[in-house]
Amino acid sequence: MKINLLLIFMFFSFSVISQEIKLKNDIIFYPNSFSKWDYKISTGLSITRVPLEITEEEINTLPVINADFKIGLPKKISLLAKLNTNYISNMISIAFQKNVIEKRAILGLGVNTSFWFGHLYQEVIRLNANGFILNPYIIGGYKFNNFYLSCKLENQFSTMRTYSEDAILGRSSQPNSAYSFQFIIEQPLWNNNWVAIGVKLNYAKFYYQAWLTYTAIDEYLLYPEYTFSFIF
Repeated sequence: MKINLLLIFMFFSFSVISQEIKLKNDIIFYPNSFSKWDYKISTGLSITRVPLEITEEEINTLPVINADFKIGLPKKISLLAKLNTNYISNMISIAFQKNVIEKRAILGLGVNTSFWFGHLYQEVIRLNANGFILNPYIIGGYKFNNFYLSCKLENQFSTMRTYSEDAILGRSSQPNSAYSFQFIIEQPLWNNNWVAIGVKLNYAKFYYQAWLTYTAIDEYLLYPEYTFSFIF
């Protein structure tokens, strides 16, 4: 809990201490429409805290490397792609987004489709799993004097299949398996080098990175996720 509060404090500190600057569109998570075929890339790290109800305190932190891509399509539609990996758990996502309001404040609708897979091969354990996730979402954004703020609300529909070598151990399909709220700040950290700092609160019955826990708890648990990315 102390670590969660410290990370949230650091998140807000970046926006409070920064000076007023002239912003430009070196952003990727803010939901503005790009000109056709313009694109941005970001890479960074995310850390998720797993609830103690399903894991031990010593192993309740899950780091992953992130790569995000956004490109403008005709009719002001955005295509977004994302790769998350820590070798054991991996996910590839593609989303389409369309704004319904685009002024200083922005409001958009989107749908994200993901394929995830995980594996763990040791001497006596040979497990793998995969599944699909569908996330319809609504996203809003606002341009402040010294940073961009984005907020996203998501719903999750998920499937999962688990194998031991070639033998299937189980499968599941869960509508409304998670709800999440995410907010991200994008701003220059120094000179022209832009960064994104985000917090995502996942209230989930199923969270793909926790597939190895094999939890039977059928209730929504909190998986806070913290992200830091460099934008190119």
